[in-house]
Amino acid sequence: MNKCDVLIIGAGAAGMTAAIYALRAKKSVILAEKAMPGGQILATTKLENYPGLPGSTGEQFAKNLKQQVESFGGKILSVETLGIARSDEGFVVRTDDEKVIAGAVIIANGSRERRLGLPLEDELTGHGVSYCATCDGAFYKDKVVAVYGGGNTAAYSVMYLAGIAAKVYWVFRKPEPRAERHLVEKARSIDNVEIISSHEIVSLAGNDKLTGVTLKSSSSEEASNDPRGLAIDGLFVTIGREPDNGRFSDFVELDGEGYIKSDESCTTSTPGVFCAGDTRSKKLHQLVTATSDGAIAANAAIDYLNQN
Repeated sequence: MNKCDVLIIGAGAAGMTAAIYALRAKKSVILAEKAMPGGQILATTKLENYPGLPGSTGEQFAKNLKQQVESFGGKILSVETLGIARSDEGFVVRTDDEKVIAGAVIIANGSRERRLGLPLEDELTGHGVSYCATCDGAFYKDKVVAVYGGGNTAAYSVMYLAGIAAKVYWVFRKPEPRAERHLVEKARSIDNVEIISSHEIVSLAGNDKLTGVTLKSSSSEEASNDPRGLAIDGLFVTIGREPDNGRFSDFVELDGEGYIKSDESCTTSTPGVFCAGDTRSKKLHQLVTATSDGAIAANAAIDYLNQN
């Protein structure tokens, strides 16, 4: 069983920033991360709105953060966190491998990809259906793919895949995508990108691998039109993210959408438990607010440990 001053659930931008601040305060820190350290930022091909790092990739940003954490003596465990309970020594955090005793806990588990909720989605995930263009795009060299979603992540995915695939369809439900205008203009200017607006995906096709999708108009004026089949080799779903806090619902208070409630110091309803990043209920979920949350949560945890 491991012991530490601060256990951080999640090694994304918020979690690793919190670790750096806590480690510099001479607190022992363990991070529990079920996936690759870096979190959602790994899917970003270029950081354009993070102060002072124009042109840096999300992968490089995450790599630098991880190196900082390790240089200060932080320990990253490749485990999934299952729950938290009180203990005479503070808190017991259960994982799929072992338990960790901690004096304070920072929940920074981010969010998960929102899924389509269609039949065959689970079976075809990893076999043509993906949620990360930079993770899986290389498998689709010279093939035909589609990106579904209208936000910035979708626009970045379209531009990234256009340099790999033979053709990229960009499909979204609204007449215009909600991505930043300059990103939309860049995507529109690429020769092998075809935009299909006002359509939604209503079914997936394939057995061992994805072979196509069925589109239906989302416009009330065209709702009676026949569904349209689209033959593709890969589908990249980018329709947003949602919290994954069910395992903590008996321990910290959540809002109506499942995000963790906290005050300005990132303190939750349970003393000694803090939160940071996309898991937290707030108006703006961005890299810059994630790192800010990490610093704030770490300092709150340090104050808590010093007073208890």
